[in-house]
Amino acid sequence: MNDTENSQFKIEYISTSGVYKTPFTLIILLQLFVGGIVLVFINFWFINQLYFLLTGKEFFSLGLTAEWYYWLLLPLNLYGNIFLFAFSIILFSAGINKILNKMYPPREGVFKRGSKEWKYTHRRFWNAYFPIWLARALPIPWTDIFAYRFFGVSIGKNVVAYEGYIDPEFIEIGDFTMTSSNICIFSHLIYHEQIIIKKVKIGKACVVGPQTIVSPGTVMQDGAVLGANSYTWVGQELESDLIHVGTPVSMTFPIQSLEESQEKAERVISDPLENREGDDSI
Repeated sequence: MNDTENSQFKIEYISTSGVYKTPFTLIILLQLFVGGIVLVFINFWFINQLYFLLTGKEFFSLGLTAEWYYWLLLPLNLYGNIFLFAFSIILFSAGINKILNKMYPPREGVFKRGSKEWKYTHRRFWNAYFPIWLARALPIPWTDIFAYRFFGVSIGKNVVAYEGYIDPEFIEIGDFTMTSSNICIFSHLIYHEQIIIKKVKIGKACVVGPQTIVSPGTVMQDGAVLGANSYTWVGQELESDLIHVGTPVSMTFPIQSLEESQEKAERVISDPLENREGDDSI
């Protein structure tokens, strides 16, 4: 295959990734129902006691005496219920995800619309969508990592995942890697009537810059950096210890120390024309 054909192949497969809405989106209503039921059962005693303090009556006699200071616990109870609601939905949905995986295990490849891979990819996506959104909305930075791991994403230690989107399957992220805000890491891509599913592997100590898209099949070697506002081809490999930029990625630059960057900046300021002619890395 010549370069023209290769280029055409790549251009054809750069597309906005996503999933179509299906009847399985109703899983979100079931998740809300389960989370609500858990809250009602866990909080029944506390609500019963507050009602007794207000009216002198109980919904159900539990043989316990309510005290005035229960009202002081109300703010803590409300805050705790937020976490209880979120984690109940995460655990319930993780169980549903395991059932879906047993019914039809995920596979890599290119599949047509209407195939089982297409249908079950959508089901797993919608099952994970709301729980992961809840985890990212909580004011604790590690809850999203907790949720991703429950849905099958392989995430190493000390990984920082800022606000963005990460597919819930066929994603591997190594130790000490950092993702920035407004990023998308896709292991699937919908193009016309096909879905492309390929594993994404991001190595150790990598940086995924802001406003970037990691396409299916991308491999980032240890220490690789994907520069801001860039995206990768399907199946592209980014070499280690280099900064990769472009839309799509087509240029690489060495990673410099702070001292080297300061020295270069000083040279450019002192004699910009001379240094621009003699320094290819600028």
